[in-house]
Amino acid sequence: MIKKITGLALAIALISTTPVFAAEKAEEGFKAAPAVAVEILEDYGVIPTGSIIELVAQQMGPGATFMDVEKSDPMYEHKVKHYLHHTLEVIEMDHDECEHHGMMK
Repeated sequence: MIKKITGLALAIALISTTPVFAAEKAEEGFKAAPAVAVEILEDYGVIPTGSIIELVAQQMGPGATFMDVEKSDPMYEHKVKHYLHHTLEVIEMDHDECEHHGMMK
């Protein structure tokens, strides 16, 4: 029994570390759009519901891009915020924040 468990653990370890089977590792330090949306919503005092987060996730593309913007791009958070404001209308943005698409924290 112990041999079977050890063998199974070894097989799982090998499969999970093989590039073909291993999940793509997240870029270090960069969160995907749904996690960014949760932070933004909480900052604005809005409860992040599953339906809002699902709508955000549906806008993601290959490599966790959001509306064609890479997670490492400084505009990524702004794109998520803009989507929450203009498309979903769940947060209010200051006119200057909304107007200046290159504005950064």
